[in-house]
Amino acid sequence: MRPNISNCHALPGTLIIFEGADGSGKTTQVKTLKKMLEREWHEVTISSWKTAPILGDFLTTNESLKKFDERILPETGLFMQSADLLYRIEREVIPAMKRGHIVILDRGLQTLIVRGLMIGMSDEQLRTGLLWWRNTIYKELFDRAHTIHITVDAETSLARLTKRTWKEKQKLLGKQEKGKMDGTLLTLHFINTLVYAPDGKKMTRSDKKGFIRKTQAQIIESYNKVFQTEKSKAIEIDGMQKSWDIAEDLKKQVLEMII
Repeated sequence: MRPNISNCHALPGTLIIFEGADGSGKTTQVKTLKKMLEREWHEVTISSWKTAPILGDFLTTNESLKKFDERILPETGLFMQSADLLYRIEREVIPAMKRGHIVILDRGLQTLIVRGLMIGMSDEQLRTGLLWWRNTIYKELFDRAHTIHITVDAETSLARLTKRTWKEKQKLLGKQEKGKMDGTLLTLHFINTLVYAPDGKKMTRSDKKGFIRKTQAQIIESYNKVFQTEKSKAIEIDGMQKSWDIAEDLKKQVLEMII
């Protein structure tokens, strides 16, 4: 039986990978670049994180569980996220590139590495273990890819996530009322589930917010370190700028290079 592994040699399409912490503006700029490319008459396919059949829905449901002891282990979640990416590489990315499309991958290998580092795995374990396929089966695919790293600081990213979560909650509630909400992606995961600090002390709401800020700063620092050690340099874009200024950077550094 033929293995379900595609040949990555001389694919006519182009792969662009967007990386960065939550709140960097990454997903917004993915959509912006897609529109730019389509105006130049390019066929564009977006492949988004956690959208593989069954896997994507399971991971989303798992992350929404309020009790930590009801969730799968972080290591298991990481393996499933890797499987989600592999599925999309085979079923979305490579088929679209064979048709000559420009494929935009919203998150890729570096996100898996950062998430592995955050649960205590080493860079070597991740690159030679979990992600062994990067430099074997899919070496040519990733060697030819253009990676864009959108940088941001913790406070700005959390402020953006708070705003985004507020809007999303209002949509769900079907209301447009104004008000203050302690909502970020990290808050949704932690604020209602954390009870005790590592030292055994019961955490106050203020303690939880401090934990979230510290965690987000660690995530961003991990992204920066990962990209500093990469052999192939990524295109770095300052995500602290206004959205339209980031779009202008994309136009100068990415669009003109591709077309």
